[in-house]
Order: sequence, then structure tokens, then C-alpha cells
Amino acid sequence: MTKGHSEMEALMGFMDRSTSPFHAAHELSMLLDDAGFTQLDETNRWDSRNGSYYVIRDGSIIAWALPDSVSVEDGFTIVAGHTDSPNLRLKPILSGEISGLKQFGIEVYGGALLNTWLDRDLGVSGRIVTSSNGKLKERLLMISEPVCRIPQLAIHLDRNVNEKGLVLNPQQHLRPIWGDEHSIQESFSDVLRERVLENDEYLESWDLMLHDIQPCALAGIDNQWLSSARIDNLVSCFSAISSLIESTSRSSHARVPMVALFNHEEVGSNSTAGAASNFLPSVLDRILENPIGADKHKTLAKSSLLSSDGAHATHPNYPEKHDLDHQVFMNAGLAIKRNSNERYATTAKGQGFAQLLCKSADIPFQIFSNRSDIPCGSTIGPIASTRLGIETIDMGIPQFAMHSSRELCGITDIKYLQKFMLSYLGSGSLLDT
Repeated sequence: MTKGHSEMEALMGFMDRSTSPFHAAHELSMLLDDAGFTQLDETNRWDSRNGSYYVIRDGSIIAWALPDSVSVEDGFTIVAGHTDSPNLRLKPILSGEISGLKQFGIEVYGGALLNTWLDRDLGVSGRIVTSSNGKLKERLLMISEPVCRIPQLAIHLDRNVNEKGLVLNPQQHLRPIWGDEHSIQESFSDVLRERVLENDEYLESWDLMLHDIQPCALAGIDNQWLSSARIDNLVSCFSAISSLIESTSRSSHARVPMVALFNHEEVGSNSTAGAASNFLPSVLDRILENPIGADKHKTLAKSSLLSSDGAHATHPNYPEKHDLDHQVFMNAGLAIKRNSNERYATTAKGQGFAQLLCKSADIPFQIFSNRSDIPCGSTIGPIASTRLGIETIDMGIPQFAMHSSRELCGITDIKYLQKFMLSYLGSGSLLDT
């Protein structure tokens, strides 16, 4: 088996196992453990001088290495991404029955393409909180079996759906069916209790979500695309951690390499673990506490951040939705994202820096800019740059069907992304390049 094939199989396995942000953080932590990184606890005092470390908070994970060859005052090269994806989240009470079929309610998380969740075999994953002897315990849960489904209304009962379009009310039309009048369990929470609880445990609460159980696959006549759930943004997460691990085996660092992957990007990042929280600033502060006389302001002034998130490839069936002066194609290189209204954080200096890195590493690149008459999406780049005041570059791999339950991206672009991240993590300051 060639290195390229083994890396792609590792990525695909990670994608299939990371059905929630909590699972993604856990899977990434195991990669770091295998590479010799040490997990730190935010409730303890840190004594993290030279070495490799990571910390997890509510589905977010930050990892870094402190090589002997560099000082923290040389600045940080931070690769950022997000562990969450748009999906359907289970409500706190999981009961209901209509027409002899048992159901439960969901909430739409983020900007999900709702129709893509219909007529799919759905599993459940996330985290649960249980109690035993007066103490709480948190653990992961994954049921990757077709335990529920959201069937679409037959066309015979909605004759104009193809002409007028499908309109879905989340409260009414997205309630999954999971059992019927012959099912023993009264509610879906009873299913959870039966599946996961030990004898002395009580199920207190959960952060659970639905996921399509179909595994990711290579697609296209030449297997040139990756078809999967959660490409946005798990490809960036896996690439970032893989690049950090590889960079630690090299001695050529000009700054301290770091990866920060956040939960809750798809709903605005305003949470205790999101990019707008104190998580990253707090970790940076604690790292800078150790060196005597470390100048935080000097360090941040020499630091930069790469926000890696998906970009919209130009869709051949909808050319009118794109700025055709800025077409972006899958397997044609990374997309550097620009927006004058600060929806992306890339400046002219950041674009120039990214382009120089691409040229030096022989990586093709493209420039993405939205149509001027269509609102532009955003990501964690502007949030992180505002919190830290450091130069930030927004870029990523082009993809189709962003926020669908099943997305598509180019295989070659994934290799470009990992190569770019590795080059970036070893780079010097923007002005020195």
C-alpha cells in the first residue's frame, strides 16, 4: 500500500468515526497521544515548557509543540478550523406518537440543507451525562445503525413539489420515525437507556445529534473526489493535526506551531468552547506564563493564524450564483478567500504571504471572491483575528454541496492542504518571508 493510499484511508476512517464534534476531538486526541503529545487539564496548573501538548474543552481541541530551537517570543503559527458541522440535534425530551408511529423532535443546528436529511438511514451520536451514587459522568455515545429515518412525502401527495420546490418546517416535517405501536420502548430516551446504561446509572441529559450512517467513499470515474458527510470542516481538522504531528519531527521551526479546532462555528462561535470564547487566548496566556519575562504583546505581534475552512467550488449547473471572474475548481489548488466587508479576514499582506508559501512549495492556488449581489458566508478567521489582533488568512479546499448531509471535495486538494499547512507551521513572520 502506498503512502498516499494509507493517508487517504486514515482520513476516511477518521471522517466516519467523527460523527459529532465530541467524537472528532476524541479521535484527534488519539492521534496526538500516539505521536507522544501530553494532554493537559485546564483545572490543573501547567508546567509546559519544551514538549508537545494538547487540551480539550467541550468538543474543541488545541494542540501545540514547544521545540528547543524556538522561543515563544518568536511568535506562533496557528492553524485553526472547526469540529462541528450542520445537522439535526435531538431535543431534551424524546417522545411523541402520531398515526401509530413513534417519533421525537429535533432542532436544526447551523445552516443545514434540510432536504438532504430526508430518506436516509440515520444513526445517533454525541455525548451523554449519567449519574451514579450522586456523581456525574460524561461519555461518548455512537449508534451507527439505521435506528431512525425522516421519510419524504410521496410525490402523489405533493404533485407540484418539483415545480414549486420543497418547503420543510423543522417542527412538523423533520420529526424522525424510530418505532411503531409494536415497539417495546415508550420513548427514544428509553432506547438510549437500554443501549448505554449500566445497572447503577441514571441517564441525566445529552448533547446528541443525527448522522447519516453511509460511510465516506471515493467518487468520480477516476476516484478523484471524496464523497462524505462533514467534509466541512473535518478535512481541515485532520489535515491540521496530521501536519502538526509531522512538523514536530522536523527541527526547522521559526515560530511555535499550534492547531486550534473549535466547536460551535456553525452557530456563530459564541460559546464557552467557540472561537469567540477565551479558550485560545487562555491557552496562549498559560503558555506565556512559563518563560520568565515573556512579552505577550511582542509574541502576538509576531504571530499569525491560518483559518482553514471550505470554499465554494464553481457549480456548473448554477454559474449565475458565482463571480465568474473568480472561478474556483476542485483539484485545481487551494482557495484563498477575500472579502472587503471582513467576512473573511485575509488582507493583501496575508494573501501575498499565502501565495509565496504556495509558490515555494509548488502548490497551486486560486482566489475566491463572492458575487457582489449575494451575501457572503463567514468563518472563524474574522472572529479569531478580532480576539487576538494577529494577521489571519482565510483559505481552504473547494467543495460542492456545502452544509449538505453529503458533501464533495477533490482528493488532490486535500494533499495540497496538508502540504501547505506543514509549510505554514514551519514559516517565519509575514514580513520576513
